[in-house]
Amino acid sequence: MIIPYFGLKKMPFPKEIKTDHLLDTYDIREAFTRLSYIRQHRGIMLLTGEPGSGKTSILRKFVDSLNSQTHMHAYSPLATLSRSELYRQLNALLRLPSKMRKSELFEQIQKAILDYYDNQGKTPCIILDECHMMDHQTLQELILITNFQMDSKVPFILVLIGQPELREMLKRRLHEPLNQRITLRYHMAGLTSEEIPPFILHGMKLAGRSDPLFDEKAFETIHQLSHGLPRKIGSLCVGAMTVAMAKKMKTVDADCVVQASAGI
Repeated sequence: MIIPYFGLKKMPFPKEIKTDHLLDTYDIREAFTRLSYIRQHRGIMLLTGEPGSGKTSILRKFVDSLNSQTHMHAYSPLATLSRSELYRQLNALLRLPSKMRKSELFEQIQKAILDYYDNQGKTPCIILDECHMMDHQTLQELILITNFQMDSKVPFILVLIGQPELREMLKRRLHEPLNQRITLRYHMAGLTSEEIPPFILHGMKLAGRSDPLFDEKAFETIHQLSHGLPRKIGSLCVGAMTVAMAKKMKTVDADCVVQASAGI
């Protein structure tokens, strides 16, 4: 086990890292700044990035920042939903009674959002994940759902999350109305080469080790092989540590990283 071998207290780079333990990288800072603006001013936010870029982490940080007295948040790992399923999903997220007809669902959803905002003093914050998997017709339905009082009122927050192809989908002419409604957008590009060492050192410190374990060449190799994606960086680090332990090494070098990458 790498935990006792390297003098750790727990496994490094866990999937569900506490949001207050996130390193303040450029991506985290920029994405959170935009989400904070949306939290205050409402509207639609588009957040994209490759798998493992940190989208889920920043969303958890954002949700943690919401005041339950002023915001009601609802998250859906949307994946593939038809237009009717989208309405039923939103209806369930808003904790509303079941309805059969799409027109009834639409009316009930809009009334509920207005009631939260006007009467309860809460802004509904709806987060839809994996939106790159939505078909074009379902994406177009979002235009209708987010149209309040002939587009003169914005009583909600809608965060659309997806992989880079979602940006390309929204560039198509048929999605221009939705594209124009997006208030802010951010694409998480991953860590820079300068951010890799502090990110790894931070992860190791959280696991219980403060002194350096990876050498400089290992940092460079991790950046090259991970493309700066935090999830891949963590996997490479754990894999390289396992290789180093098998070799009875006390420092992780570039060769350990390369060997670990073959099994990831």
